[in-house]
Amino acid sequence: MLRAIRNILIIVFLVSFVLVSLLGYKVYKVFEYKNPEIKLVYFEKGSSLKKISKILFDNKVVGDDFVFQAYARVRDVGHLLKAGEYEFDKGLSLDQVLRYMKLGKVKMYKVTIPEGLNINDICALFVKNNLMTEQECQEEQKNLGLIKNSKGIETLEGYLFPDTYYYHSQTKPKDFFRMMVELFYKKIEAGRAEKIKKLKLSLHEVVTLASVIEKETGLKTERGLIAGVFFNRLERGMLLQSDPTVIYGIKNFDGNIRKSDLLRDTPYNTYTRPGLPKGPICSVGTGAIDAVLNPVKSDYLYFVAKGDGSHYFSKSLEEHNRAVQKYQ
Repeated sequence: MLRAIRNILIIVFLVSFVLVSLLGYKVYKVFEYKNPEIKLVYFEKGSSLKKISKILFDNKVVGDDFVFQAYARVRDVGHLLKAGEYEFDKGLSLDQVLRYMKLGKVKMYKVTIPEGLNINDICALFVKNNLMTEQECQEEQKNLGLIKNSKGIETLEGYLFPDTYYYHSQTKPKDFFRMMVELFYKKIEAGRAEKIKKLKLSLHEVVTLASVIEKETGLKTERGLIAGVFFNRLERGMLLQSDPTVIYGIKNFDGNIRKSDLLRDTPYNTYTRPGLPKGPICSVGTGAIDAVLNPVKSDYLYFVAKGDGSHYFSKSLEEHNRAVQKYQ
């Protein structure tokens, strides 16, 4: 009887040993497992640990969903795994996958907003990249709550700072506009706010003039000179007569500016109205803003495009007319 019991115990021990060994081997293999290829995986907000584990296993990111679940619970991080779109690199271990999701290292994309784009151009860029619909963009560009002093302002034109922005799959339209306006103010507050206070212009007027300069030239070396010309004209009560402002006021501009366009009055036509246009005509970089804050002093009152990207500057109307005949 005792011999039989002993044999049974030995068999139970051996079976248990084999099962534990197999389980241990399986766990070992799961921990040794490396995902074989780059995988783009999305986890909805509110996904349970069980669902996350299954999605990872189904996409071959981890070797076993049950072990991943158990390990996450043992580490007490199951509730810390963040939703979103992840790009899991090839060869990640279970520990590394867990770390990815705990830190929320979601896949980031980027979009670049070049200097000189107006708000409709920016909307077109966003729509083209499927970041928002046309309607969403039209609505968000009127979110004046983002501007510190929005009195008299109708849109965010001029306050959307041109730069490269990083975003993830869950970034909303309002987030893009918030990021751009926040960066605009950071740039202004980085040593420029005090200079603006010393000018006779408000921040909105500085941005407006900077936007005209931004559209007038792409040459960094000319911005200060053009700013000086505009200040000279403003001080003398002369019209700015800037073509880009006229173009901005034309709905569905076809690319050709005509004499009739120069004569058609709009809030942005600086041929028919004195002073600055109603508001900014594009997004401005720090170069154009700094040009307004540090204009080059000269006697120039006119400039004309030479056709190679640069301009010829004149001190008198006679000289300017000769330059127009030569270059245009």
